[in-house]
Amino acid sequence: MASEPFTKARVSMDSASGDYDLVKAAEAAKAGSATDADAKYLLALFQYLGEGGIPKDEDSAKALFKEAAADGSKEAGIVSKEFEANPKDVMDRLVALRFRGEQRDKEASKELFAMYDKGNKEVRKSHAEAVRFYTACAEQGDVEAQAKIGFMYLMGKGIPKDKGLAMKWLGMAADNGDGTAMYRIGQMYDQGLCDTEPDEKKSLEWYQKAADAGNRDAQFACGCMYMMPKQKYTDVKKAAKMFESSAEQGHAEAQYQIGMCYAYGQGVPRDVSQAVKWLEKSCENEYQQGMVDFANMCFEGQVIPKDYQKAAHWFTEAANRCNGYAQYALACMYGNGYYYDQSDEMALKWFKEAAEMGEVNSQYCLGCFYYEGRGTERDLKEAALWYTEAAEKGHPAAMAFLGMFKVTGSGVEQDVEEGIRLLEESAENGYYEAQFYLGKIYYEGKYVKKNDIRAKKYLNQAAKQGDPDAAALLNMMKSKRR
Repeated sequence: MASEPFTKARVSMDSASGDYDLVKAAEAAKAGSATDADAKYLLALFQYLGEGGIPKDEDSAKALFKEAAADGSKEAGIVSKEFEANPKDVMDRLVALRFRGEQRDKEASKELFAMYDKGNKEVRKSHAEAVRFYTACAEQGDVEAQAKIGFMYLMGKGIPKDKGLAMKWLGMAADNGDGTAMYRIGQMYDQGLCDTEPDEKKSLEWYQKAADAGNRDAQFACGCMYMMPKQKYTDVKKAAKMFESSAEQGHAEAQYQIGMCYAYGQGVPRDVSQAVKWLEKSCENEYQQGMVDFANMCFEGQVIPKDYQKAAHWFTEAANRCNGYAQYALACMYGNGYYYDQSDEMALKWFKEAAEMGEVNSQYCLGCFYYEGRGTERDLKEAALWYTEAAEKGHPAAMAFLGMFKVTGSGVEQDVEEGIRLLEESAENGYYEAQFYLGKIYYEGKYVKKNDIRAKKYLNQAAKQGDPDAAALLNMMKSKRR
């Protein structure tokens, strides 16, 4: 708890107060300095600058800062470290600025906030110190400060999270017309941070207030809520309107959403040119889902005109940002010779990039490339490794190939029982090659006991899916019975 002299010093140092008197403030700080570390810190400021009737003595002030820091003053500790890191001319300026900040001068407090919020070559980042100084601005009606401090308490950015203080400051900023603060309050209700369960009604009310105030994030949030199906507030026309308002302010995901609305005629008349316009803007603003979906749409040519050049461009942009699906799609384009000259080597490169990102289809395809020796030397062990990766994620084709590898001991240690299990799981998922392999294995009887009934069962399943090898083997079995 602050001592009485320290409190008196603070009151007298408040430049916005009618009790502002630096001489009285210095006297109070001096009176409390023997027992109060924070009062000692204030006295050191007066002494370093020679203010409030205190004789100027920089060396004694520096020693006093160290004493105050040792006694527990956090502010004095910060200043002491700054003295160690900076030359005298810098410290003269910093101490003078800090002294103004301690007097709750708005301009100085703003400058100190900016310095401590980010940190620079002169001061170390300290969100707690940043908030302490910026609070003076907030208490004097600075709306931007109120909104910023509320957000910092909401997120616990360098200070303990405090929903009550977050709501207090955000509420004050919102009352003063700040759209960002309104949006943050909407988020709090949306996420259940107002001592209640998530409250969609209140969150939408606040999002709409913020949207009406021009906040693009709130406009996007409103669009998302209005687009949700089968809700009492569902309204695709309102959703499209909100998305477009946000998109016009440069919100990349909103640009993607309104582009999709125009592409499929949701809430607006279908308009291919508007769809392309907004989807491209989303891509240009580096929204990866927009890049991938727009590239897919250009490749397929069903919703918008087919354009392999744009497809290749945006798949590449997303792939270079480590998007696994885009890397997979790019590999398929190289592998099949779409837009690019066919190149197994480039296909292998991109399949590998995507596989290492965990993209399951690429892990399977990479296994196939190593198995077939496409774009690289044939390597059954490497093939088995990537089939295993994909199979563990439930990829039916990878399960089938890995199952055959285990049955035959190709690239892995032979384990017929595990191989059959993998083939059966793949077959149950409807993968025709697994069904064919199982039918063939039971027909030949090389790795398991011959069983024509099981062989026919699996071959029939594969043949019904149009597998010619399964149909041929079934016909051969029938002809042998005649």
